[in-house]
Amino acid sequence: MLPIPDALRSLWHYTYGVYRFHAGLTNAAGNHHPWESKPWTWPMSLRPVLYAITDQNVPGCGAQSCVKAVMMVGTPAMWFIAVPVLAWALWRAFIKRDWRYGTLLVGYSAGFLPWFGDIDRQMYFFYATTMAPFLVLMIAMICGDILHKPNQNPERRTLGLIAVSCYIALVITNFAWLYPILTGLPISQATWNMEIWLPSWR
Repeated sequence: MLPIPDALRSLWHYTYGVYRFHAGLTNAAGNHHPWESKPWTWPMSLRPVLYAITDQNVPGCGAQSCVKAVMMVGTPAMWFIAVPVLAWALWRAFIKRDWRYGTLLVGYSAGFLPWFGDIDRQMYFFYATTMAPFLVLMIAMICGDILHKPNQNPERRTLGLIAVSCYIALVITNFAWLYPILTGLPISQATWNMEIWLPSWR
């Protein structure tokens, strides 16, 4: 039998150590974090993660005191509609037998459902990163359904094009509005207050 290389054994011990540390990082053991969130808040981005913030002697926003923050938060124009998007995808997958939506639901669920296996451990919104591409693809599929509905008359097609265009413009505008707190650009305290849309974002 071939001996296991030292590098692989070190990797195994490191991985096992990381697993043991995180397995014991539970609320029941008294481990709490102010930006912790549970999986049921992730689809709508209800509790983001604040990585850094400073409001002392920050120049660059034209005000006497600026705020510089980096927050991981989903663009509300996309994340806030996650529940109806998922409901539509479920209907298309199981009632209409559309395998494309089924595939996206499997990918989304693979990044979401396993976290319910040990709900006591510490969790954060950044674990939802794996769900994001599938949410985006489901929204894109729905936009495609609106634009390319079979036997659609020209007036409804034009209306659909306007609706999809307005939604895409809303997403882009919404992202641009949140860009300062996604990247740590200095903003005024008043702008910071307007960036925080929900009490759970504080």
